[in-house]
Amino acid sequence: MSTHALSIAPLQEADLPALTAFMRAQGQAGADEAHLRHWYLHNPAGSSAVMLARIAERIVGMATTNDHWFSGPEGRVLVAMPQKVLTDASLRGQGIFGRAYQASEAAGRQQGIGFFLTVTNAASTPIFLEKFGYRRLPVPRMLVLPPAFGRIRGHVTEFIAPSEAPDGDRSTWRMEKDEAHVQWRFLAYPGNGHLHRTFRFDDGTGGSVFLKRMKRKGVPLMLVLDLVPSHPDVAPRLLRQARRIAARNGCAAVLVLAEERMVRAAAGMVRATVSSGFNLLVKGLDEAGTQRLLGQRFELAFGDLDFL
Repeated sequence: MSTHALSIAPLQEADLPALTAFMRAQGQAGADEAHLRHWYLHNPAGSSAVMLARIAERIVGMATTNDHWFSGPEGRVLVAMPQKVLTDASLRGQGIFGRAYQASEAAGRQQGIGFFLTVTNAASTPIFLEKFGYRRLPVPRMLVLPPAFGRIRGHVTEFIAPSEAPDGDRSTWRMEKDEAHVQWRFLAYPGNGHLHRTFRFDDGTGGSVFLKRMKRKGVPLMLVLDLVPSHPDVAPRLLRQARRIAARNGCAAVLVLAEERMVRAAAGMVRATVSSGFNLLVKGLDEAGTQRLLGQRFELAFGDLDFL
């Protein structure tokens, strides 16, 4: 099949059944039409780019971004986060990946994004660096905490929304996560292995913990995807609850990306700090923008990453 007749166009609602079938045919057994609709078309930021590559009306590739609001040194900015890239196995190595990605980047620029931010796997990292103009940011650090034994108190069923906005610190880029974002990311379509627990304590405070159970080299671990406290001072109590949930689930350790707010929450707890090993890459709208971003700080939670 020749790629000379390749056409690329954005996802439409009517494309979802064919896209789901394509993804399953390429080994993505968990592809689900309803989830794709939710994930890309109902993003609360109202912005995403899903570009479908076709030959003779047949889908042969895709490249996507989900866009999120970030706050940081340059104010409030819509950031494009490249996610799923997939090419028909019979046509790999013929440039479909690159053309679909470039189309998704062009769509993001038209939608008013301020820059691009992604975490790439080992296979795609060289392509993003050498062909797409991305640059490396420092590898995010990670806290490793032991599970904690003790009674889990205050568990309730309803979601408790945060009552206060984050502190006004704009020295570091962070994703904005209001109630609509939390509902979209964690509650409407929980991911594989996800756990959600909400707590209301005796003093009237509370909040939610979002966790993911997983194994690495056969060792059960618990990732803290995010904490959503009703007040920032409650975060340490939520983290302790997460450690107790980890113990109940037989996990050997609790892993948390070392955002400043998580480091504060873990103050006084036994912990180690190690590299996450993530390839965190950034790209501005031009070379000057990329250089400027390389001098700024970025913090992410595990739950900010689409593959967890």
